[in-house]
Amino acid sequence: MRPHACRAALLAALLTLCGTAAPASAAPREDTGREVDRYLRERMAETETPGMAYAIVDRERIERVGTRGHDGRGKPVTNRTPFLWGSVAKPVAATAVMGLVEDGRVALDRSVRSYLPGFTLADREAAADITVRHLLTHTSGIPERTGATDRFDRHEDPYGEAVDDLASVTPAAEPGTRHLYSSANYLLLGALVEAVTGRSYADHLKTAVLDPLRMDGTVATPARAARLPDGHSYLYGRPVAVPARFDRTGPSYGYLGGDVEDLAHFAMAHLAEGRLGKSRLLRPDSVRAMHHGTARVHDSAAYGLGWRDDDANADLGTRTVWHGGAAPGYHAAVVLLPDTGRALVVLQNIYGYFQDSALAATALGAARILAGGTPEDAGEDPAYKPLLAVGTTVAVAVAAATGWTLFRLLRPAGTSASRRRVALTTAVWVLLGAGLAHGAWFAVPDLLGAGPDLVRLYAPDLGWLLVAVAVGGSALAVVRLVQGLTLLRRARDGAPSSPARSVPADTEGV
Repeated sequence: MRPHACRAALLAALLTLCGTAAPASAAPREDTGREVDRYLRERMAETETPGMAYAIVDRERIERVGTRGHDGRGKPVTNRTPFLWGSVAKPVAATAVMGLVEDGRVALDRSVRSYLPGFTLADREAAADITVRHLLTHTSGIPERTGATDRFDRHEDPYGEAVDDLASVTPAAEPGTRHLYSSANYLLLGALVEAVTGRSYADHLKTAVLDPLRMDGTVATPARAARLPDGHSYLYGRPVAVPARFDRTGPSYGYLGGDVEDLAHFAMAHLAEGRLGKSRLLRPDSVRAMHHGTARVHDSAAYGLGWRDDDANADLGTRTVWHGGAAPGYHAAVVLLPDTGRALVVLQNIYGYFQDSALAATALGAARILAGGTPEDAGEDPAYKPLLAVGTTVAVAVAAATGWTLFRLLRPAGTSASRRRVALTTAVWVLLGAGLAHGAWFAVPDLLGAGPDLVRLYAPDLGWLLVAVAVGGSALAVVRLVQGLTLLRRARDGAPSSPARSVPADTEGV
């Protein structure tokens, strides 16, 4: 599920937790690097992550690279193994947009319609007021659930069609009034880049960002995505392989990827205020504006132009500028510690909605160590196991009830129950089955902040349990209705009961 708003809230809470950990005295760089390495090994075992790659960088070089475990093909993870980065694509997209701002081709406070005349929402006036800055800071008012993202079918004009599909979306807030994390904002930025440059987003990104930063292993096209190994998700808490997915509009919001050195170069450039070696990507003032949070997320964090600005490590003398992300089977994070001059990137080839905070703790805790502090354990989502237990129990019970009803239909017993009792019992069972189906298909996904498809994508165990309950509930309602109608017809026609097979009236139809 790519339920970004829920994930952002979990990550924010985790950062607050890490920020309250007891500080430790700063250690020498090499000792800190070894401590980070040891911590990441422990976290990898605790979260049962099959494969991981990480890098510690400063403004001039990659200090340390570590690779552990295996990819989805069973091959050892190396510094050239590609991972999907999820929403880490957003600061990359923001970097591309800021380049166009510096060139005078885009203005931050100009209406998005100036560049995308066909863009609209269900509230046309609100859509007209949305600016480029609103998209970058997630203050456009566009909700997370739009149906325009996480689509894996082929389209002739992927960005154009996705923008058109936003026309029926109702804003959740007026532009500029609230921070509402939504990947649709960055989908629109990808479309804007295409409109302004006259090129595909992937082509412009390569020329404007990837090539200058020597990010030569980046995955931004379907052809490159074909070489991605499978990622992993969780099935009843254990890792299982899942196919790597790619959305053609995803490189601007969540389906960008690459190897650990690619993301390390990106982190280095932002630490150095837009420069990597002799390549100048952005002006320092542009980078500082990106890193400065202006849209309040919670008390200790705000969102800038594509980056989160957090004071979780303020007690250690540094700001924390970071972004995390998830795509099916993968989790990534890049954490800048500007006042220490160092940064950390962590790539993991596993993701689960209910394991989000635990996987984020891996990167955020390691960054806390890098800053000279001590992280605290994140623990697991307390809702995960109860939800699986309840879902499994309900699915089995519904299947058993449906099977028993089918058996009774095929081998009917005599009855002396009144027609009124049969009708009442049938109505109760039909309503129960229909209610279970509705709850599993709509209510539970809504509570999780996602649709059924996204639940199956990001929490496949719970997602397919919900499918089983929805299908089972529907089947139970149908077979109970058929059974009830059959019994009512027999009662109306005066069909004789079989003494040998008769049952007490108070048990028939249960």
